[in-house]
Amino acid sequence: MAITRSGLFTLETSNPRFFTCCARLHVKVALAIIIFFLGFLELTEWYVYIFVDRAGESADAGQAILSIWQLVSIICMTLSFITEKEELLIPFILFMIFVVTSFAFWAMQILVIVMFPYSERANHLLGFRDDTDFMMREKIALTVLSVFATITTMTGWFLHVGLACYVYFQSRNRENKVKASAREARPPMVAPLAAEPQQPKPADNFPNPNFSISDDEDVDEEEDKVFEQKVGPSMV
Repeated sequence: MAITRSGLFTLETSNPRFFTCCARLHVKVALAIIIFFLGFLELTEWYVYIFVDRAGESADAGQAILSIWQLVSIICMTLSFITEKEELLIPFILFMIFVVTSFAFWAMQILVIVMFPYSERANHLLGFRDDTDFMMREKIALTVLSVFATITTMTGWFLHVGLACYVYFQSRNRENKVKASAREARPPMVAPLAAEPQQPKPADNFPNPNFSISDDEDVDEEEDKVFEQKVGPSMV
């Protein structure tokens, strides 16, 4: 496993499926970019609700629920980025599924208007008047379609990053569990006990058990006695 940095920005770069944007951007780095982007949008939205006159009063219950859901998703995304827990990405993934589905639905509606610019749906959704010519209708419809297509593509990429990060965090946690279980199952390394030093045996200067110093002294005494007995009378 290739590691770029240790700590919070530890990245596994050996698996190509954890990269996006033509394999140039890691999914965890992409998740950090999405967190900053959505956080900026959320702060701007709450600023408008609080400080702009009657902006918060005009918001309905649906907009309030979506704003709270988005705020919870951003908080969970941040915690998931720090702790690498895949369960915290579920609110963001569900929110992105809802957003992508909604924008894709509206993009299909605008595509129908591009194909049938004089339909009642076109007059109702885009506010065309009866005297609006064909070129103006097509220009407005294509502009709106490009905006919805761009937002749908971008939110679809957000969803892709969320799902990829979910799998990435799941594989990382599974790998850490395997390593932890392997460390627990490994027997402890015990250093062998040092052998007790043996005391040296006293040197034996007389290895022959039949010979001793007392025997040598006895032989000398017997020789002296023999010489004393052989001494005869003096010659005159």
